[in-house]
Parts: sequence; C-alpha cells; structure tokens
Amino acid sequence: MPRHSYAPLQNSPVKQDLEGTYHPSPRQRPRHIYLILSLILNIALLVVPIVGHFRANRPVAIYSPAQSAVEYQVVKFTRGVEDDIPIYEQRPSPEVDEAWRQLYAFSETSVSRSEASQMANRTWPILGAPDHYLVALDVFHQLHCLDMVRQRLHPGHNYTRLPMGHIRHCIGAIRQALMCAADISPVVWQWSDELQIADQRDDIPHVCRDYGKIQAWAKDHHAGAFPDVTVYIGDSV
Repeated sequence: MPRHSYAPLQNSPVKQDLEGTYHPSPRQRPRHIYLILSLILNIALLVVPIVGHFRANRPVAIYSPAQSAVEYQVVKFTRGVEDDIPIYEQRPSPEVDEAWRQLYAFSETSVSRSEASQMANRTWPILGAPDHYLVALDVFHQLHCLDMVRQRLHPGHNYTRLPMGHIRHCIGAIRQALMCAADISPVVWQWSDELQIADQRDDIPHVCRDYGKIQAWAKDHHAGAFPDVTVYIGDSV
C-alpha cells in the first residue's frame, strides 16, 4: 500500500513534514522578529531609568586616608538600663573616665603628603616630620564632644568646666553626625510582662563600621604629642 504524505495548501502559512513538525513560513518569520525587538525595547525602557536612579543616588566618594581600615560588622546595641549598662554610661569614676579617653586616645594622626593631597581640604604640615601632615578622624572629635557633654552633666567631679560656647559646639557636632549617618535600623516594640505595655526596644542589630579597626589604623598613624601648630613651616597641601 503506498505511503501518503500531506502537502499544505498553497496559501497555508505553515508547512508540515511527515513527523508533524511545523515550520513558520517566510511570511510569518518577521512577526517573531518584531515581537523579540519589542521585548528588548520594553526591557531597555524599564532598565535605563532604574540604572539612572542608582547612578543619581550613589554616594559621592570623599577620600579619607583611613578608608582602607573600613570593615563592617553586625552589632547589637545596648539599652543602658537595669543590668545592661556599659561602662561608658555608668556613674563617673577613674575607670569610666579612662574608658572614655581610650575611645579617642589616638585622635591626631600623621599622613603622608600623597595621602593629604587627595583629601577634599588642605591640612597643616607637621613640624619636624617632612612631608607628613596632621589630620584627625571626625569620629574621634564627635566622641570627645560627647564626653565633654557627659562631664558637664556631673558637676563636682573635678572635671574641667568648658565654656557653654564649647558645649554648644559639641552638641552641634553630634547632631550633625547623627543626621549625616541617618541610621535607618528599625526600632521595634515588644510586649513586656513586667511593664504590661508594648515596650520600645532599641537593643537591636545594626550594621556598623568596625570601630576597633579604625582605632587600630589611628594608633598606627598616631602623631604622638600634639604637634606645634604655631610655627609657619610652609603651605598646607
């Protein structure tokens, strides 16, 4: 018995072989091309604004000689109440005062001329140290200021009584630092059986720069005793 094959109609847009596979005719192929081109165009129209948004909102990099020391870690904050009081929030004592001093003990640092020349602002050369320049990381300035406010809250402990103008400056420095960092870690409320209310809990995890690494960098670059800045020894970088 002879085998029969099926031939498509003369004007049919498809052809069928013996296995039943369909092949688009030359007339139909352009439609697929148009669909693919349309898909590519729509993806491009979606992606380009997103890329532009991220480019517009990425942070502006301001060079710091300490940027190589920056590493991140997750830190659970403390509340500073009941039995969760770090030494920094305890009542004044020689141990508490020393703990605060150690937070910013290496504030003045020495950097090379090449490092200083990359900074956004010029700084002063160090007397007796050719091609080395004086800088201090602002976090140490901010912690010093917070310590001065802390001391002001405890009269009668032989603290130096800084003028209110200095305290005002310190409050402004801390305020601006907090607003600059703009921590968006979510504080939560959880039920407290003891208080019989939903209590605010700010002892939550934060993503923080590793402060110990930054302290270590400052210690390695410490300028020693505060250098003499009363002698003109050349232009700033």
